[in-house]
Amino acid sequence: MIIAQTEIKGVQDVSALFPRHGQGAQYRHDWALFADWCTALEASALPAGPFALARFLGEHPAAQSTQRRRVAAINWVHNASGYPAPGSARVIRQALSARAGKRDDLSRSARGVLLTLPTVGWPQGLFGRRDALILVLNCIVGISATEVGNLQRSDVTYDGKIVTVGGGHALELHPLADNPQCCPVAIYLRWARLQAFFDRYPSNRVLARSLASAHEIAADMVESYGKLPGLREGHDGPLLPSFDQWGHFAALRRDRRGISGKSVTAIVTAHLTGVASASHTRSDPTDRPADVEVEEEGSSSCVDGSENGMDCTSLGPDTLAEQYEAAIARKYADVRALGDLAEAFEDIDRKADAILSRTEELLAQMGMA
Repeated sequence: MIIAQTEIKGVQDVSALFPRHGQGAQYRHDWALFADWCTALEASALPAGPFALARFLGEHPAAQSTQRRRVAAINWVHNASGYPAPGSARVIRQALSARAGKRDDLSRSARGVLLTLPTVGWPQGLFGRRDALILVLNCIVGISATEVGNLQRSDVTYDGKIVTVGGGHALELHPLADNPQCCPVAIYLRWARLQAFFDRYPSNRVLARSLASAHEIAADMVESYGKLPGLREGHDGPLLPSFDQWGHFAALRRDRRGISGKSVTAIVTAHLTGVASASHTRSDPTDRPADVEVEEEGSSSCVDGSENGMDCTSLGPDTLAEQYEAAIARKYADVRALGDLAEAFEDIDRKADAILSRTEELLAQMGMA
């Protein structure tokens, strides 16, 4: 049955095609996305050709299930309007099949990495939990690297069984209770609970102690799927915020941006190629060696061929070697001098912990904890 459609200012209005309930109602958003894209390119949305559809899919990467739903929605509108369905062309079927094969390979590789990522210890447990969620969202679910970084904590919800990824994605993660190491719901919960813990105890030292005392996830472990504490007012922000190599979270960013798409891609690539950094394996957040910067070639202290009025080109090999050793010694001395700051930071952390504990006690006494 062909449903009549109206035309407004040269643009076909197909709103009457979508019922309030049922499968057709779910297609409304997908069709609107396609129609808006065609309007921006001054191309015909109805009818549309298979190559236009293929280009649309290429410029709007998404999970395989999402792409199939988009094709089904566009086909549905065309069929209901009496036009050939562009998604039935061989080129579209081949594109979806090829993409599905690549996505399956990527998912298998990501699941293999998930089995090796740590969930306890400091800061390796922090990095392991974060990277596991990145692999799930980017490699298994199919959200682009940039969109992964743009996700906010409030975009992802959990009803006690299923995790729903909003923010324009409308994806669901279902539990795999028999595989806690690769279960997408469990992986999200481990990260979300860590963020909720940090909301309540905003101290890296407390977070480090919690991760150090946690139990490593094993294949035979029974995962807890209990509900999450509610997101506290004023604590919404990036689902995957930035933090430095020592695990220190960046301050809440007012622009609401999380880890960059470039960083997401680098993390995923490092894990899938087996070259992920092994530097995040220390158990003590303050137990770290001093970093010594090495100047790049051509950036020596000689400017215009001289240092303190001395012509560098006139120095002999022995003199140059002595000056090189002296310069290295000065750099190490500077590093040792800066290393003394660690004690000052330790004292600040201890005082912050004491203030936090006292605050918790006061809140408990007032019944506000």
